[in-house]
This record gives sequence, structure tokens and C-alpha cells, in this order.
Amino acid sequence: MSDDPYWSAETPGEPSGRFSGADPLVTDTFVPWWNASIGVVARSWRSMGLILLIGAVLPRWILGAYWSLASPDRSFEGEDWREAAQSALPGWPAAFIGGLLGLVLLYLAAAAALAATRTAAAEAAGGFLSLGEAFGFGFARGWKLWLWLLLAWVTVSVGLVLCLLPGLWAAFALSLMVPAATFEHRRSPYARSIRLTHSSFWPALGRLIIVVLVVFAANAAIGLLGALLAGLWHAVFAGWLASVLTVATEAVMALLLLVPMVWALAAALCSYAWLRGRGEPVSATSLSAEASGGARA
Repeated sequence: MSDDPYWSAETPGEPSGRFSGADPLVTDTFVPWWNASIGVVARSWRSMGLILLIGAVLPRWILGAYWSLASPDRSFEGEDWREAAQSALPGWPAAFIGGLLGLVLLYLAAAAALAATRTAAAEAAGGFLSLGEAFGFGFARGWKLWLWLLLAWVTVSVGLVLCLLPGLWAAFALSLMVPAATFEHRRSPYARSIRLTHSSFWPALGRLIIVVLVVFAANAAIGLLGALLAGLWHAVFAGWLASVLTVATEAVMALLLLVPMVWALAAALCSYAWLRGRGEPVSATSLSAEASGGARA
């Protein structure tokens, strides 16, 4: 017997008919999955947005502002494109410091993603998690996810360099590392994400392609707007005023990125719950309890 009311012992290997749309996270088909991800955003956008604002958006803005200030003057007017490209790059000391800063901020982003996912699961189960509790959970487990994310970055980068398709496969296969690290702290989120995404390959691929396309379109539009504004500031103004306006623009663009960031985490959480629900009895309540138990372990 299972305590999960959405599990059917008659057909343990089939998702169809196992759910009645009552669980806010665990679904079986595309439309309920989509509605569940939108429901997570509608229910938890304030708490998730605040966590991501502190742990991901502000660090991203700091890094973007650093690169903007560390880059040389962009008003190069020569005809040599190689020289123009070199003139737009910061020196080696600035690049080294920026790389170290990026590693630190990746840890903060990992901790924030864990905290936001944990909070969304708790609120889906009817619970509540304070900001301190959420960040305590994220920071305690964030360093492990940080190491796994570095490995994932290397995997995707090597795959993209050697041949495009392996890199795209790796990006898909490793897309559920954050929820896997949130709820299954004794397992490798790297291997667990690969196993889950391949347990129902084509439906999972379809869902995650939609997530990627939505997030990519939002990031591209916001990034293009930021680049155009930064170019405008440097063309119209000079010196410190152009730099100040560029940094302010980076802040606004980073804030706009909160919207796709919250939805991407919500969609990953619902994808993870759907894939786990295909093979074992899970619900929003059991996932929240699982993460809570892992936090105390």
C-alpha cells in the first residue's frame, strides 16, 4: 500500500489514468504538465522571484557590471577587425578576476535555484518556507550542485565543440539536475537527470524543447535590447556617464530575466515530478517531505 492517493497499484508502469489532476506537481500528459508549471508560477512567483532576485539576478548584474567596467573603451574606429576585437576584450588580470567571480556567482545561483525549487514544492504541498530556511537549504546543498554543474558545463561544452548533437543531447539529459539535487540528496543529480530524461525520452524531449525555446526567446530579446541600449549610451555619451547608464541597463535587463527564470525552474520541477511519477508513487506532499528529510540528514 502507498500513502500517495495518486498511485494506482493496478497499472504501476502506466501513467495514464493514475492521476485525476488533483496533484499540483505530478501529472501524466502534456496539458496537465503545462498547467502545473503555470500553476507553480502563479502560486510561488513572489517567493521564488525574491530568492532568485537575491541569489541569481543580483549576482548576474554584478558580473555583467564588472565586465562592462573592465572592458576597454568601445569607441574603436579602425578598419582592422582583429584589432577591433582585441580592443573590446579586457586584459588578462581583469579576465582572471572575472572568471573567479563567475565561479563564486555560479555557487550562489545554484544555491538560489535549490532554495526556489524547495520553496515551490513546499508551497505546492500547502506548506510555507521562510526566506532564511530556503537559503539555509540552498547554501547547505549548493556546493555539491555547484561541482556537478561545473561537470555538466564541461560535458555540454565538449559536446558542442566536438559535434553539435552530443552537446545538445547533454544539455537535454542534464536539464533536471536542480530538482534532482533538491529532492534526492543521496544520489548524483548528474546521473539521475540522465536516467529520468531517458525514461520517457521523446515526451521529455518535447517538453524541455518548449522550455528551452521559451527561455531562449526571452533571453535573446532581453539581451538584444540590453546590447542596443548599451551601444546607444556609448554612441551618444562618453566617459563615466556611458558606463553608469550601461550598468543601470544591466540591472534592468537582469530584473527582466526573472520572469523566464522562474518559469524555467517551475517547468523543470513539474517535468521532474512527472517523470518520477511514471515509476514510483510521488506527490507534491511526498516530494516536499523528501526534501525536508534530506535537509535534516
